[in-house]
Amino acid sequence: MKALGPELAVKVNRCSLERGRITVVAESSAWAARMRFALADLDPALRELLPDYRELVVRVRPRSSPPART
Repeated sequence: MKALGPELAVKVNRCSLERGRITVVAESSAWAARMRFALADLDPALRELLPDYRELVVRVRPRSSPPART
């Protein structure tokens, strides 16, 4: 989260590290694109900090569906 900086970090809904995969869930597709670019530049630093790091995945938070009408 620190690597993204304050502007992007507040747009992250969730971030996890599991089996070498960092998964970042963004608020929207526009923010996800910005995060992909920002994190791509950090790949060498991530590999140095996290020896088990293998890949980075940025996803978009699913939109909640509207309530069903009855």
